[in-house]
Amino acid sequence: MPLTPMPSSFAVAPWRLTGVVYGALVNHAPQLAALGQAVHAAPYKAPPAHPVLQVRPRNTLCGPGSVVAVPAAVEVGASLGVVIGRTACRVSVDDAPGVIAGYAVVAELGLPPDNHYRPTVRLKARDGFTVIGPVVAASEIDDPDALAVQVLIGGQTAHQGHTGDRVRGVAELIAAVTEFMTLQPGDVLLLGADTPAPQARAGDAVAVAIEELGTLSFSLCEEQAAPAVPNDPPAVDGTDLPPRGPVARVAYAGAVHTARPHPQGLQLTDGRVLREDQVQWLPPLAVGTILALGLNYADHLKELSKELTVTAKDEPLVFLKGPGALVGHRGVTRRPAGVQFMHYECELAVVIGRTARHVSAKDAMAHVAGYTVCNDYAIRDYLENWYRPNLRVKNRDGATALGPWFVPVADVPDPHALALRTRVNGQTVQQGTTANMVNTIPALIEYLSSFMTLQAGDVILTGTPEGVVNVNEGDEVVCEIDGIGRLVNTIVGDGVFGR
Repeated sequence: MPLTPMPSSFAVAPWRLTGVVYGALVNHAPQLAALGQAVHAAPYKAPPAHPVLQVRPRNTLCGPGSVVAVPAAVEVGASLGVVIGRTACRVSVDDAPGVIAGYAVVAELGLPPDNHYRPTVRLKARDGFTVIGPVVAASEIDDPDALAVQVLIGGQTAHQGHTGDRVRGVAELIAAVTEFMTLQPGDVLLLGADTPAPQARAGDAVAVAIEELGTLSFSLCEEQAAPAVPNDPPAVDGTDLPPRGPVARVAYAGAVHTARPHPQGLQLTDGRVLREDQVQWLPPLAVGTILALGLNYADHLKELSKELTVTAKDEPLVFLKGPGALVGHRGVTRRPAGVQFMHYECELAVVIGRTARHVSAKDAMAHVAGYTVCNDYAIRDYLENWYRPNLRVKNRDGATALGPWFVPVADVPDPHALALRTRVNGQTVQQGTTANMVNTIPALIEYLSSFMTLQAGDVILTGTPEGVVNVNEGDEVVCEIDGIGRLVNTIVGDGVFGR
């Protein structure tokens, strides 16, 4: 395929896109075929039945001409980026083309993994590891599932492929993903790269070309030569968080307000006092990247030991979530019909207050703005051993309640000495203390900032202790952390959402 320049009709520079980038993994049909019977062996046990997805967080995003810092050889995956143009929820295959605004050439960089089971985010969530070209209008592409793909390294062809050899093509992938999570305008869904992907090293010039879309060029440098911040990073949503006293964000009378606690409920900044049930509670801050911890309490790890294929780990188990999963205090979370085991997870959420890159544990707390309460639901029925925990389990619409209050760090003398508990319909079912975290907050910040830039508004969900039990439609679930807040959530069925 001859290299061609980017088309002149593009919508906006990619690192200005306002949405979230979701990438499909194990979507390359020849890759699955090459695995043969290995897909039936532990820990996988079966081929993936649903899309295997990852979140490419905002620190990874950069555009044409960027210089990306790499620690060693990196895989260069060529992927078709599908840019969503309107809200997409439960979209059928036939209707999927109607939600697409355009397409972009995307280079998905990653350190070579050793397996697809619990791959560490350290491999893919590094600064600049998602290079995105300009957006070409969907109307200019005849068939997105019939495009030649090429990767050049140092001016030489390193790989040639085709978008048509995917397990799920563009429409099928949109339909499968929007069955459990809503894609918003500006979100980008990556079709996934060929595997194995060619490798490149520091000093290499790299080009990724997709037929009808053009060529995306960038270069690699050694990490020690990297700029202090990512290439033209996206604007960070201002959190505007106060230094003292808890605050909340609520919707009332057609506007979003900041509120503080009041004996009668809450008080808006304009002085109005309202009951809790008079407002719609929102997450208490403008959330950036959501980094969630699994198995970060020793008792919870023991609780799940019988179902874990792999229990040993040498670094924190971190996975990423999209903001569409968030719901506020007094919100509702859907339990799909036919589910056997859906459970809550009461967690301390840590809010980053200022940019953190290569931060040591001893300096880490200076980068924390404060805390809030999280209830991070999981549907155990949907757990597969490909890129576990997969987004179908943990990133469902409304599956992550956050709030009600943001509590500044100055108001919490010791975040590692907080009692937390969960009550279902008034009965205490989970109790623990943040003193039992396997990885402390400073250790987590040191680990994460060693390979990615944390930014103001990013949130770290620090895991949950033992005591997770099944919840059912109609249950009221209350997660409470001493000194942080009391988060109320209700489980509802499909009927509430017209399903």
